[in-house]
Amino acid sequence: MKIASPRLRAQLESSLPDEIEDEERLLDLGVEDVDLSDLEAEHVEISGCRFTRSKLAGSDLEKLILVDAELTQCDLANSRWSDAALTRVAITGSRMIGFAGPGANLQHVTVQDTVLDFASFRFAKFFKVELTDCRLQSADFVSADLTGAVFRRCDLSGVEFSQVKAAKAVFVDCTWDGAKGLASLSGATVAASSPIDTLAFTSAVTVAAGITLAHPDDLSGA
Repeated sequence: MKIASPRLRAQLESSLPDEIEDEERLLDLGVEDVDLSDLEAEHVEISGCRFTRSKLAGSDLEKLILVDAELTQCDLANSRWSDAALTRVAITGSRMIGFAGPGANLQHVTVQDTVLDFASFRFAKFFKVELTDCRLQSADFVSADLTGAVFRRCDLSGVEFSQVKAAKAVFVDCTWDGAKGLASLSGATVAASSPIDTLAFTSAVTVAAGITLAHPDDLSGA
């Protein structure tokens, strides 16, 4: 799967507007260490921008359009981006604990070395999206379309996958302890280089199917 990289200009502006309001357009910006925590706005478009060590924690950006953007070492914890559209976006080394993107549409998106514990992507659509070395403990993907997603070396402990579409999704060397709704991953490909990881996934699927594994000696009196 080939994922397109963000397309940014060589020279970027470094100044943000004093206030970001509904339908604001932020174009070709390169900013560092800015604090946009708790920002609330609708229909904002951010295009051709690079954010480094910036804070968007607690932001509420409904129907955000994020195109050709890089976010590095940013804090997006507890943000809510309902029905957002992300296209050619790279997120690296960031904090997204409690992030909520219900109904989001992600295309050509990479997420690396990022913490997404308790994140929620209900009803989101993933098309050419790759998450690598991310922690997603207790994340929620209920009813998401994961057919274009790849998860590599991700911690999926306690993740909820109920009612997802995953016919072409790929999971490589992931951790599955306590993951739920695994029966919905029908058609996905799961690869593990470690026999222990393979056994962990098999056990999780067995539990999800309501099957109890036991040793014959445990049933000697049955």
